[in-house]
Amino acid sequence: MAEQLIDATKIGNRGHMAGKPRSKLAKFGHRLLVGLPLFMLAVWTFIPFLVTLSVSIKTKIETFANLGLVPQQPTLDAYKEVFTDPNFLNAFVNSVVVGFGTALLTIVIGLPAAYAFARFKFRGRHLLLLFTLLPRLVPSIGILVPIYRLAVATNMLDKRITLIIVYTGTLVPLAVWLMVGFFQQIPREIEEAADVDGANLWDRLRYIVMPLAAPALITIAVLAFREAWNEFTLVLVLTTNPTTRTLPFALFKMGQSEGISNFPAEAAFAIITVLPFILVYTRLERYVVSGLTAGSSK
Repeated sequence: MAEQLIDATKIGNRGHMAGKPRSKLAKFGHRLLVGLPLFMLAVWTFIPFLVTLSVSIKTKIETFANLGLVPQQPTLDAYKEVFTDPNFLNAFVNSVVVGFGTALLTIVIGLPAAYAFARFKFRGRHLLLLFTLLPRLVPSIGILVPIYRLAVATNMLDKRITLIIVYTGTLVPLAVWLMVGFFQQIPREIEEAADVDGANLWDRLRYIVMPLAAPALITIAVLAFREAWNEFTLVLVLTTNPTTRTLPFALFKMGQSEGISNFPAEAAFAIITVLPFILVYTRLERYVVSGLTAGSSK
């Protein structure tokens, strides 16, 4: 018995001694496997942003003469040109109105729908929840003509509310699916206790469900705002008046101007368009991540 224990100890020591260099190699491989994609993702993300930022603080001549990232004579003239452009200010206001309107309407429609799927049992519930994703499966180019004809028939062209309604229609399925997973994680006992105390359905939604589901609601609002902020094709189809068009179309219009392209102004336009959203997103990032991962562990 003692000899067996001694042999086992020796074998264990050999295994430990033999496994030590393999452990270091495994750690290095793990770090390389995780770090290399992250490094490539960071380069892929930041290089275009740095190039755009560099171009935005160059003059028109230096844009063609100096291809490096560091400008020889940095200037903010391009930003002044963008801020004094009335088309930019009008498009910025339209984007803000359409973005917040889309986020608000998406939550107003998606919240009760998701709560019904998560809390009430009715025939065909799972099948109906699956069907809500069908609009997301249709290519956007395939719905342009029907939406345009519908907007013409209802006299809804060149109106910001039309963009808000259309964007909301494309985002509600995603919002419902995200919120259903989140609502299912909220214990039913909390609502049942409130029900015993006399709370009705609206009270439970207002004082219990919505505060607990705040990360999911913030996630939906951020995603909806981003979709409305960056969308271009529907703006091109549903608007013909510059007073109702949003920032992506204004940037497209600036690039279509005749003569030598004003790349610094276009780059400054892009930076001004993206920067507010990045600042807001960095403040809400933890809520967005928790909202997106909610329901994955259920």
